Amino acid sequence: MNGHDGGMHIKALVAVTLPTVALAVAPVTGAQTVDGEQCPPSNGQRIVITAGDIDCVTASRYAAQYDITGEKSQVIDPFTCYSGTATTAPLLFQCVAQVEGGTEFAVYPA
Repeated sequence: MNGHDGGMHIKALVAVTLPTVALAVAPVTGAQTVDGEQCPPSNGQRIVITAGDIDCVTASRYAAQYDITGEKSQVIDPFTCYSGTATTAPLLFQCVAQVEGGTEFAVYPA
Protein backbone atom coordinates (compact mmCIF):
# COMPACT_ATOMS: atom_id res chain seq x y z
CA MET A 1 0.00 0.00 0.00
CA ASN A 2 1.41 3.40 -0.87
CA GLY A 3 0.85 6.81 0.79
CA HIS A 4 -1.80 7.81 -1.73
CA ASP A 5 -4.23 5.04 -0.78
CA GLY A 6 -4.11 6.01 2.91
CA GLY A 7 -4.61 9.66 2.02
CA MET A 8 -7.67 8.82 -0.09
CA HIS A 9 -9.17 6.83 2.77
CA ILE A 10 -8.75 9.78 5.18
CA LYS A 11 -10.22 12.23 2.65
CA ALA A 12 -13.27 9.98 2.19
CA LEU A 13 -13.70 9.68 5.96
CA VAL A 14 -13.49 13.46 6.37
CA ALA A 15 -15.99 14.00 3.54
CA VAL A 16 -18.50 11.67 5.20
CA THR A 17 -17.91 12.98 8.75
CA LEU A 18 -18.08 16.76 8.06
CA PRO A 19 -21.78 16.92 7.08
CA THR A 20 -22.70 15.01 10.25
CA VAL A 21 -20.65 17.39 12.40
CA ALA A 22 -22.19 20.40 10.64
CA LEU A 23 -25.67 19.12 11.43
CA ALA A 24 -24.75 18.51 15.07
CA VAL A 25 -23.53 22.09 15.60
CA ALA A 26 -26.15 23.88 13.48
CA PRO A 27 -28.35 26.25 15.50
CA VAL A 28 -31.85 25.06 16.21
CA THR A 29 -34.49 27.40 14.87
CA GLY A 30 -38.25 27.44 14.91
CA ALA A 31 -41.06 28.46 17.18
CA GLN A 32 -40.09 29.14 20.73
CA THR A 33 -41.91 26.92 23.19
CA VAL A 34 -43.12 28.48 26.40
CA ASP A 35 -44.51 26.62 29.39
CA GLY A 36 -48.12 27.46 30.12
CA GLU A 37 -51.58 27.36 28.64
CA GLN A 38 -51.37 28.18 24.93
CA CYS A 39 -54.31 30.32 23.79
CA PRO A 40 -55.51 30.30 20.18
CA PRO A 41 -54.05 33.17 18.11
CA SER A 42 -56.17 36.32 18.10
CA ASN A 43 -55.60 39.76 16.55
CA GLY A 44 -52.16 38.72 15.31
CA GLN A 45 -51.05 37.72 18.80
CA ARG A 46 -50.55 34.45 20.64
CA ILE A 47 -51.08 34.50 24.42
CA VAL A 48 -49.52 32.03 26.83
CA ILE A 49 -50.87 31.98 30.39
CA THR A 50 -47.84 31.23 32.55
CA ALA A 51 -49.31 31.51 36.07
CA GLY A 52 -52.52 32.12 37.96
CA ASP A 53 -56.21 31.79 37.34
CA ILE A 54 -57.09 33.60 34.13
CA ASP A 55 -58.69 32.31 30.94
CA CYS A 56 -57.66 33.04 27.36
CA VAL A 57 -60.61 35.37 26.65
CA THR A 58 -59.89 37.54 29.69
CA ALA A 59 -56.14 37.62 29.00
CA SER A 60 -56.88 38.62 25.40
CA ARG A 61 -59.04 41.54 26.61
CA TYR A 62 -56.20 42.83 28.79
CA ALA A 63 -53.65 42.29 26.01
CA ALA A 64 -55.77 44.32 23.59
CA GLN A 65 -55.40 47.34 25.91
CA TYR A 66 -51.59 47.30 25.77
CA ASP A 67 -50.20 50.00 23.45
CA ILE A 68 -47.30 48.27 21.71
CA THR A 69 -45.92 51.68 20.59
CA GLY A 70 -46.38 53.28 24.01
CA GLU A 71 -44.35 53.18 27.21
CA LYS A 72 -42.39 50.00 27.94
CA SER A 73 -44.23 49.58 31.24
CA GLN A 74 -47.99 50.11 31.31
CA VAL A 75 -50.54 49.57 34.08
CA ILE A 76 -53.71 47.86 32.89
CA ASP A 77 -55.30 47.34 36.30
CA PRO A 78 -54.72 44.88 37.97
CA PHE A 79 -51.84 44.04 35.61
CA THR A 80 -48.53 45.75 35.04
CA CYS A 81 -47.36 44.93 31.52
CA TYR A 82 -43.79 45.18 30.25
CA SER A 83 -42.56 45.13 26.66
CA GLY A 84 -40.12 42.49 25.54
CA THR A 85 -36.50 43.21 24.68
CA ALA A 86 -34.08 41.91 22.08
CA THR A 87 -33.00 39.20 24.53
CA THR A 88 -36.60 38.05 25.14
CA ALA A 89 -37.64 38.08 21.46
CA PRO A 90 -40.05 37.03 20.07
CA LEU A 91 -41.88 38.07 23.30
CA LEU A 92 -43.90 41.23 22.58
CA PHE A 93 -44.89 41.90 26.19
CA GLN A 94 -45.86 40.20 29.43
CA CYS A 95 -48.40 41.13 32.06
CA VAL A 96 -48.15 40.38 35.78
CA ALA A 97 -50.70 40.89 38.57
CA GLN A 98 -50.19 40.27 42.26
CA VAL A 99 -53.74 38.94 42.79
CA GLU A 100 -54.40 35.54 44.36
CA GLY A 101 -50.78 34.41 44.37
CA GLY A 102 -49.85 36.02 41.07
CA THR A 103 -51.27 35.87 37.57
CA GLU A 104 -49.07 36.18 34.50
CA PHE A 105 -49.40 35.90 30.78
CA ALA A 106 -47.03 36.48 27.90
CA VAL A 107 -47.89 37.77 24.42
CA TYR A 108 -46.08 36.71 21.24
CA PRO A 109 -46.66 37.40 17.57
CA ALA A 110 -49.04 34.85 16.01
